[in-house]
Amino acid sequence: MQAHRFRTTIPSTRAVTVQLPSDFPPGEAEVIVLSGGARSGKSPEERIRDLHAWIASLPPSAPVPIESLDRGEIYR
Repeated sequence: MQAHRFRTTIPSTRAVTVQLPSDFPPGEAEVIVLSGGARSGKSPEERIRDLHAWIASLPPSAPVPIESLDRGEIYR
């Protein structure tokens, strides 16, 4: 497997063209694009509110008494 890393600036068109080195093998490849951070347009307070709403939407779970947990189970 061969990797090629470079930095670029994403233009307003969101279109990026990549020219790989001549020694890069042809064939199928996986392209991963990483941004500098989450920019959802929401404020931190809005994201926290959304997170709390998502947590509230989860189905309730049965309570499990701590005494019933056996750490040794993971080694069996």
